[in-house]
Amino acid sequence: MKRFTLNDGRIRFGWVCFLLLAVFLGVIIRLGWLQIVRAGELRKQSENQLTADLTQKHPRGSIVDRDGEELAVSIMTGSLYVDPEGMSDDSVGNKAQSQRNVRRLAADLLAPVLHVDKERLYGIFTGGGRFVWLKRTMDPKDEEQVRKIIKENKLPGLHFLEESKRYYTKKRTAAQILGFIGTDDVGLSGIEYQLNDVLKGKDTKYSLMVDAAGQQILGSLLSDDPQDMQKQQEQLPTVYLTLDSKMQYVLEDAMDDAIARTQAKGAAAIIMDPYTGEILGMASRPTFDPNSFYKYSQESWNNKAVSMIYEPGSVFKPLVGCMGLTEGIISPDTIFNDNGSIRIADRVIHNWDGEGLGYVPFSTIIKFSINTGMVQLGMSLGADRLISYAKKFGFGSPTGIELPGEECGILYDPKMMYEPDVATMAIGQGIAVTPIQVLRAICAIANGGELLQPYIIKKIVAPDGSIIREGKKQVVRNVITPEVASQMRAMMEKVVSEGGGKTAAIKGYRIAGKTGTAEKLAEGGGYAAGQYIASFVGFVPADKPKYAMLVMLDRPQGAFYGSQVSAPIFRDTLQQILVAKGIQPTNREGLPSFEMMNDAKAKNKAKQMPQVLLLPNGKIKLPDFKGIDMRYTAELLQQGHLRLKPYGSGIAYQQRPAPGAEVAEGTTVEVWFK
Repeated sequence: MKRFTLNDGRIRFGWVCFLLLAVFLGVIIRLGWLQIVRAGELRKQSENQLTADLTQKHPRGSIVDRDGEELAVSIMTGSLYVDPEGMSDDSVGNKAQSQRNVRRLAADLLAPVLHVDKERLYGIFTGGGRFVWLKRTMDPKDEEQVRKIIKENKLPGLHFLEESKRYYTKKRTAAQILGFIGTDDVGLSGIEYQLNDVLKGKDTKYSLMVDAAGQQILGSLLSDDPQDMQKQQEQLPTVYLTLDSKMQYVLEDAMDDAIARTQAKGAAAIIMDPYTGEILGMASRPTFDPNSFYKYSQESWNNKAVSMIYEPGSVFKPLVGCMGLTEGIISPDTIFNDNGSIRIADRVIHNWDGEGLGYVPFSTIIKFSINTGMVQLGMSLGADRLISYAKKFGFGSPTGIELPGEECGILYDPKMMYEPDVATMAIGQGIAVTPIQVLRAICAIANGGELLQPYIIKKIVAPDGSIIREGKKQVVRNVITPEVASQMRAMMEKVVSEGGGKTAAIKGYRIAGKTGTAEKLAEGGGYAAGQYIASFVGFVPADKPKYAMLVMLDRPQGAFYGSQVSAPIFRDTLQQILVAKGIQPTNREGLPSFEMMNDAKAKNKAKQMPQVLLLPNGKIKLPDFKGIDMRYTAELLQQGHLRLKPYGSGIAYQQRPAPGAEVAEGTTVEVWFK
């Protein structure tokens, strides 16, 4: 038998020490690997297991009109969330009800209110976890109903958190301008998108701590104090738009009426201050309610006033006329020979009615929108000058208005233009423009030659009242001289008083304008058969304009000329606005005298003035408007969110529906004045 020596013991001891050292080093290396190399990864895993990260919505800054009337605000509303692990009667110590299936009961009761499939809801309740959103920023009526269901059925695990919800106070009014926000509180269109960084409040992130068993500890760290939320909103800036709410209301009403009467597939209208570039009103159809934008088509979200491109047609003719006047090619009295048609290369261009007027001055060419005369002028100008002036008037590039989705339009490359292209451009065909581009260019005629940058943000005001940013008049360039502008204004005034735009005339006021009718561009190129764009653009008063307005109807059914469908909208809309704003007629011939109106006002003061009454059933009781003027009639109807369709001017003498009738909000009331 071999005997162990001292040396053998030393060897064994050495091996034991080596193994112990190896184990120790392995532990050290492992700890280093876990605590240094993988520290971030493991920390994140631990946090995911022990915490639930949540983001709470905070208020956004308000959007108001030029006078501070609210258009978009943040209101406090409940957001519903569930703690699936807590959805058992045992978790709340309810022994009497411990046999019922709480999750199934809750799914069956809540699914109809939340508009969610009950099996999907049941899957959420049985899926485990400590926190799942069910519905963010609920409508107050739905929130009240859910709270009632939870309370009456003693449903555990369902809780509400007060959050901020965006509310658009006037529903569809100015929808495309305001835009909307998504579920992540980020602006997705309109001003909400354009000024998202300005309007958006700071989101607050919270963590719910849970123990190894998944039970929440340290209580909820979520803030649900509405007063705290209100304070946060007061600390955000307010965006003032250049819009006038009353004018916007009238414009929206006019667009609804136009779509109903003409069955047009789309429409756009803009009202602008021609001396500053401020947008006072802008409407687009189809439209939507930004409070529930997801229920509408994406087409309705588009603001056609800045994004739709189309051939302008005859509304482009005054601009071509300004080109000829500026170049000295023509004067208002230059004689043209109108034979009813004209041949340019292989193309024959006809007047809209096929008739010829013989030898007529250029002022008549504009007054009756004669194509042959405009073609002759276009050929004299040539491709280079036509395109150069078109660019000076702002076509082919965005206007720079603070709204997303603006298109540039399309102009020819003058090097690629043939004679027929020059001829058709002179009558407003072959190029593509946007409504805002056309109105801006016409405003240069109205204001004496200045091409302005249109703007819709009047100012952004900080909580302390200081102005962060302010919109101001910006002259891009002078495109024509005051003399040329004056000559064209006079010609455009005759379009309305004597020519093809008579349907835009407002009794007592000097109106300058131009009708336009163009074939609709087809998607694959060329023109769509039987489809037209009807438009009218003008300003009032003609000598020193206060308002400039454009109306564009896309594919009206039946009558399709601008004089038939667009000019009357211009007339009816501005007639209400002029009266409401107290702008006096230039000529009172055929209108009641000031003495008559003052006598009527005195009688009105002597008797109790009529009032629009809101009834308990939600309807509005109409007063008798007889004997009061149009301005006060319009104000009364606006108070009840009713629409005025006036006939004539002066003092009311007849109305429909009759006095005392009970009507719904939004009803159009017809009133006759004399």
